[in-house]
Amino acid sequence: MKRPFHSRWSGQIGEFIAFRRAHLTSSWPAPQLRRFDSFAASQPHLSLRDAIAAWINAGPDRHPLTRSNDLTAIRQFCLYRRRFDPEGFVPEQMLPVTAVRRHFQACILTPEQIKFLLRSIADLQGPPLRLARMRTLFLVLYCTGLRLGEALRLRVADLDLRQACFRIGPSKGRVRLVPFGRDLADELSKWLDARRKAGFTITPQTPVFEREDGRPDNLWNAGMRFNTLFRHCGLKPERGSGRVGLRVHDLRHTFAVHRLQRWYRAGQDPNPLLPWLSAYLGHVNLLGTQRYLRATPEILEAASKRMRRSIGFNPGEP
Repeated sequence: MKRPFHSRWSGQIGEFIAFRRAHLTSSWPAPQLRRFDSFAASQPHLSLRDAIAAWINAGPDRHPLTRSNDLTAIRQFCLYRRRFDPEGFVPEQMLPVTAVRRHFQACILTPEQIKFLLRSIADLQGPPLRLARMRTLFLVLYCTGLRLGEALRLRVADLDLRQACFRIGPSKGRVRLVPFGRDLADELSKWLDARRKAGFTITPQTPVFEREDGRPDNLWNAGMRFNTLFRHCGLKPERGSGRVGLRVHDLRHTFAVHRLQRWYRAGQDPNPLLPWLSAYLGHVNLLGTQRYLRATPEILEAASKRMRRSIGFNPGEP
């Protein structure tokens, strides 16, 4: 059990984390606030403003991105406090963190790489039930574009195999329905049957991706297993190379780009269809979807052909 908070703001921090878990189904930013609470408890003479500034600047070797993430976390807590104290302190967005750019660039997998990853799951070490769960989870992430956390929070009650549909949420304060193909429904049915044959009881509240020991899976364990797969397939460097190479979240990016490619191959105009993709991915608007769509060579070629047809230009004709 996690230890309680100890600073003079311990009660408010606990209330804020409970609020987020109840209404946003998210434990973020509990780890950051727990670290801040420990720091503030060791500096009881500091005001909230001074404690935040000292905590953000503590440790000269801390990466600017870590400082930026910590500032985002503490700002959310302070904004929550301001609901009850209009004069409550809220730090400025950039105070006192050096501006930082995130350099992650999604890795868009090819269909051949997707098939290679699926085949390679069987080569990993582990009990058959764990590998079967990993295969099914991989297919769900790629075929529906779900976030890893959304997939791991699924319960059997959220899965409708007859209608081939997931009920997601509340996630980020919203609930949405995510339909999928019959082939994925068959894979999910096989996975649940394998659980039953292994002696596990399946109830409406059973996690769809329950671990072989009967406990719910979590982001850390699932992420580490996928990283092992990615390294095994040569798509991620060995440990110690930093946060580079293929990430689990890149499956969501790949889903969005592949959907765009299919629309182009079918001769469809993607512009009026993008709001549907945005709703499917659980975004409030197209701005959230925009960062998932990259101009791959196939998309550029298809868009170029479509433009030439629209203006009646064909360089192959005399």
